[in-house]
Amino acid sequence: MLTNRRSTMMIPPARAPSWRPEVNLETEPRCKTTSILTATTDSLPGYRINKVIGTVHGITVCARKDTKAFLKAAGTGSEAKSLTHTLYNARDQAMERMIRDCISRGGNAVVGMSFGESEVLGFAQVSVYGTAVFVEKEGKAEDCYTLK
Repeated sequence: MLTNRRSTMMIPPARAPSWRPEVNLETEPRCKTTSILTATTDSLPGYRINKVIGTVHGITVCARKDTKAFLKAAGTGSEAKSLTHTLYNARDQAMERMIRDCISRGGNAVVGMSFGESEVLGFAQVSVYGTAVFVEKEGKAEDCYTLK
């Protein structure tokens, strides 16, 4: 006998493939900074550097709010998510400051970017620096990846 119940006929809509873990983007730490072109390399493929403006940097210092939870998580070997979120937010804030510095000096990209993280008197210090440049696009983006 056939039934009209949806639960026997459908796969649950929220089920993800078994090879891909479910990730909740609202709770997972991630970079939220809206930015200009940035790269850790000395150049940007498909762009020509017209002007080198100079070094730009951003720095922020954050305090651990939840020391007990951090020590508890560190003792069990699991991730201290509150500290991870704090460091992601600090990194975003430092990048935002560097980007504002770049834009205020007339740049539209940062190359040679690097991060530094350290601890000073129990506070986490995050710094980011790079070279502000003014770039222009070279021809079409497809031309950069075509083999000749």
